Amino acid sequence: MLWLLAFVALGLFNGVLAGLLGIGGGMVIVPAMIWLAPQLGVPEQYVMHVALGTSMATICFIAISSARSHYRRGSVSVPLLKILIPGIAIGGLLGAVIAKVMNTEWLAWIFSIFAMLVGIKMLTGLTPEARGDRAMSHQRLPAGIVMGAVSSLVGIGGGSVVVPYLLYHKEKLVTAIGTAAACGLPLAIMATIGYIVMGWDVTSLPAYHFGYVYWPAMIAIAIGSVITAPFGAFLAHKLPTKVIKRIFAVLLIIVAVKIIAEHL
Repeated sequence: MLWLLAFVALGLFNGVLAGLLGIGGGMVIVPAMIWLAPQLGVPEQYVMHVALGTSMATICFIAISSARSHYRRGSVSVPLLKILIPGIAIGGLLGAVIAKVMNTEWLAWIFSIFAMLVGIKMLTGLTPEARGDRAMSHQRLPAGIVMGAVSSLVGIGGGSVVVPYLLYHKEKLVTAIGTAAACGLPLAIMATIGYIVMGWDVTSLPAYHFGYVYWPAMIAIAIGSVITAPFGAFLAHKLPTKVIKRIFAVLLIIVAVKIIAEHL
């Protein structure tokens, strides 16, 4: 019961950040699971795999609410979605396959470097200039595979890579954000399937696991996140989000450095 309460609390915190800053998911869940998984009896060599798999499974639920909200606001481009989803879905599955053959140290390094880049971007507020041409469908398939694989390898819903990609290719910001949110659902579903299948034959994991997904954490975090995301959106209109975003960015960089230091 105490563990479930801890996971619900993590979900509540994640939901507030998602609504307040537009960031959450893997950047919150993965670091927390890296710390919690060993205490649940997860062997050290599988800590990152469980953290990533559980994060992607949780994002399945969070992405439904996010995608629906953006679709109702008319910010999801259905034509773009049809072009991007096949590659992103393939990439999500591919990321889990790649994670299977990598050890937890390499996965920790990949996540930490990515987290530092996200933190730096949040601190500087840099956005890519719209220099690229409107990408054609045949160009977006390989791009989608790469974005899906990277997202799956770091346990995120894809917004951190899909939004910059679409902005570079001259899509409007509101369309880029909404379409990226909608891409998060097929990405998370395929990545979760991959992490379940790739970890299915691992017998040293504790109870309540489907492959690399720890399902009590998945359910509790998802419930907490869905509950507080609207409250986070409300706070976004009341609090100085720029200051809070910079504070979170610094904390994210510190956490990333700490993870790297522990795996040297």
